[in-house]
Amino acid sequence: MKTKFLIVLISIAPLYGFSQHSLWSNDTASKRIMQNDCDDKIFTKVENIASLNVSTSHFGDSLLSFLKSKKAFRDGDKIKFKFIVTNHSQIFDITKESGEIKKEDIAKEAILKFSSFWNPAVQNGRAVCSYVKLEMDFQDNILYVTITQ
Repeated sequence: MKTKFLIVLISIAPLYGFSQHSLWSNDTASKRIMQNDCDDKIFTKVENIASLNVSTSHFGDSLLSFLKSKKAFRDGDKIKFKFIVTNHSQIFDITKESGEIKKEDIAKEAILKFSSFWNPAVQNGRAVCSYVKLEMDFQDNILYVTITQ
């Protein structure tokens, strides 16, 4: 009986030893999430682009009130920014693509200030890091906002 038990134990041991199971695999995943690592995989085209978790008009109003308080916009200003929305709804790498604005640095600050309004892009059912283009057009005391890939 003892020899059968040892034979079974010896034959099963390599299955566990060579399996991909690890007691620390979840800890590693948690560290990566906390570091907000995009793994150098930033999508330019995705199934569902990064979107707002509020209405576009609410987002535009929030941006407008902040920009007005800083006197950053003049009537007729139109500018387009490109930035990355991470899979944890954080924003970085903001660059101006086109247009003119009185205070570009204040506009970038406003985008960062309202980063909590963003949902990440989705590719193959997973949240991913992606580029987003945000166009702001200030006409007649209204800020029109357009979001594209």
